[in-house]
Amino acid sequence: MAQGALMSAIRLKPANNRSAEEVTEMLSSLNRAQGELVRLAASSELEIAAVTHAFKGLAGEAGQVLQQAAVIVSSVGNENVSAALSRVQGLSETVKTFLGQRLEAATSILQTLQAAEVLLRHLAWATQRQEAIAGHLKALSVLTNVEVAQMGDAGSGFHFLAQELYSFAKSVSEQTQELARQAESRKQAIEETRRDLASGLPGLQSELVRAESDLLSTLQVIGDGLSLLAAVPGRFQISVETTTQQIAGVVSAIQAQDITRQQVEHVQEGLRLAASTLGTAGGQSASRFPTVYAGLTIQISQLKNIQQTVEHWVSQVGSCMGGIQKLNASEVVNVGSIVLIQERELSSQLARVEELQQKSQAYGVKIQDTVQGLSSLVELVNEHLKRSQTIRQRLQLLTFNSLIEAHHLGRQGGIVSAIANLIKGVSAEWIVIADQSQAAITEIVRLVQQTSHVMEVFSDASSEKLRADQMHSNATLDGVRNTAVFVAHEAAQMQGVTERMQTHVGYARDTVARLEACFGRLGVALTEIETLAGGLQRDNPQIAGEYDAAEVERLFSTSYTTEIERQVLQSALLGTPLPVVETSLVSHAVEFF
Repeated sequence: MAQGALMSAIRLKPANNRSAEEVTEMLSSLNRAQGELVRLAASSELEIAAVTHAFKGLAGEAGQVLQQAAVIVSSVGNENVSAALSRVQGLSETVKTFLGQRLEAATSILQTLQAAEVLLRHLAWATQRQEAIAGHLKALSVLTNVEVAQMGDAGSGFHFLAQELYSFAKSVSEQTQELARQAESRKQAIEETRRDLASGLPGLQSELVRAESDLLSTLQVIGDGLSLLAAVPGRFQISVETTTQQIAGVVSAIQAQDITRQQVEHVQEGLRLAASTLGTAGGQSASRFPTVYAGLTIQISQLKNIQQTVEHWVSQVGSCMGGIQKLNASEVVNVGSIVLIQERELSSQLARVEELQQKSQAYGVKIQDTVQGLSSLVELVNEHLKRSQTIRQRLQLLTFNSLIEAHHLGRQGGIVSAIANLIKGVSAEWIVIADQSQAAITEIVRLVQQTSHVMEVFSDASSEKLRADQMHSNATLDGVRNTAVFVAHEAAQMQGVTERMQTHVGYARDTVARLEACFGRLGVALTEIETLAGGLQRDNPQIAGEYDAAEVERLFSTSYTTEIERQVLQSALLGTPLPVVETSLVSHAVEFF
């Protein structure tokens, strides 16, 4: 019956004058309320089963996502990932120091080579002078042979001097020519190396500065990316954990739905007791109205408590579904892809640094070859200087023999005496030139020793730390790359699961909406009972104080099995606020329905 009709039917007369028809109408009202509750129980069972199935499925999917998220969080917490930046930064410092030392060494060597060029020019001049002396000696040998021929038998003693002078001149010429060729070859090699260094070092320096700047920028970018890689999966995991707890709470509440069903059944029992009390009173029905009113008040409070529970449950389910709708692993997917791009950029920068290292090493090889050439030249010149000492002694001996032969010939030895003086002059010049060569070669030896010391930065031993840092950095970057690939792959799978969850949430929302509509029958039943109780109170404003609370509690609490029902009963009898529904849905301690 509609609310207006019901109100009309139970406009009660004073308690003493109620008719049997009016009592019958009151009983009909109670029957209608009870019928709504019966239909509620029947219609909600199917929807409760559907909601249970839906949220159990969501719980399984959420557990899968949470497990994958935990694995991702564990992987990004790997030591290689956390150490990536520090190791690459350490490598960049090593490269900066290493290449800086090589550039400094190459610059120093460039200055050394410039000095060596000057010394080689001096040595070349000395060699040219010695070759000229060899030419003079050849000319003197020819002159000596002519004089021997003119002197006939008288010059037979001088014939040996002529032969000795010729063979000596030939030997000196061959030695000086070989030395000249070697000196010129070394001079050209030094000039070429010096030109390469002079033109290449400034560019290498600029490239190193740019590479260092780019490397630092890339390190900053990948540092930000690694921070995201570390933070985003963690935030996503927390979000999934929260949603998982909400789902677990909903499942727990659904699994505890027997409590609410019992409450509804106990309300039905209470309505039957009220009807029985009213129907068996007979002519003394008026005396039973306060007890009936008290019973109705208890059932009203019980239904309101059930309504509050359902409303709260629906609110919590809505919040849970909202959380599921917000689950999105795309950010984790994107972070993995971003870090992969950044890792490739960093690897490219390190490859560029490797190219600079190879360039510097190429300079080192060229410098090493040049220095070795200088060392070979030093050995050749030293050997030549040793022979120069012999040449000096032989020149002195030739001069002495020439003077003796000239003295022996007397007046016929004038030309021989002149030849002897020429040999003496040549010997003096040779000594001066040999001393100059010795000074030049001594300075070249000093430069070679100095360069050899500087060349240590180009040695394999000096590269050991760089190679070790490169190996560790490459291994670390491999770890970062593998982690990023793993994160992107796992996150893509998680995204697929979260999307399925969101689709399932749509189905669950429809089911929950139908279940909520089923519980709308609570309102209909509550209106019937409230209207009936309100009519009793209007006819007898003092009715709330006329019943025996102990008798009422004994009568209506016999079927109560839960603490919440007993609390509601006390609240109804004492006129205090209803118990507050718990707000947590995360454990099996919640008694929702």
